[in-house]
Amino acid sequence: MKTNIHHNIAIFIPELGCPFQCIFCDQKQISGSVSSPINEEVIAHIEESLSSFGHQQGRVELAFFGGNFTGISIEQQREYLGIAQPFLKSGKIHGIRLSTRPDYINEENLRMLKDYGVSCIELGVQSMDRDVLKTVRRGYGPEAVEKACELIKKAGLRFGLQMMIGLPGDTLQKSLFTAREIIRLG
Repeated sequence: MKTNIHHNIAIFIPELGCPFQCIFCDQKQISGSVSSPINEEVIAHIEESLSSFGHQQGRVELAFFGGNFTGISIEQQREYLGIAQPFLKSGKIHGIRLSTRPDYINEENLRMLKDYGVSCIELGVQSMDRDVLKTVRRGYGPEAVEKACELIKKAGLRFGLQMMIGLPGDTLQKSLFTAREIIRLG
């Protein structure tokens, strides 16, 4: 019986590139750090993770989480994405995924991400309700999510939409609305 194994090698980049302080997000508390990993640490983590997967590795993606990837400087983005290139070329990893804010997606950065082998973008949507987004200080409205999804689809990349239920101002009805919108956009 064939199994479809998927592994993410997670690299956490706490709070880099995000000028906002959403009320639910304290990356220092979550990650235990406010500094970003250095290249040698990232490479060592990738190699250690790959060796731990054994013979049936399946699909492996390098995943940059914990911040606003497209909000960090282009130089830093290229540096992190460059680390993955030898692993992509050798077939040890099959793609790169990253998390970012929907209001930091544009055609220019999507072209660069695609050139570097990014295969999936996870958007930290959290809610599609304008009042909830305002209450938690996200700094954008639902139209930013719609635009980001359109641009990502147009670029031919996969995407995922992250949702948080129970945020301040959220209700069952608002959460269900968000879930329906996420399904519609996906």
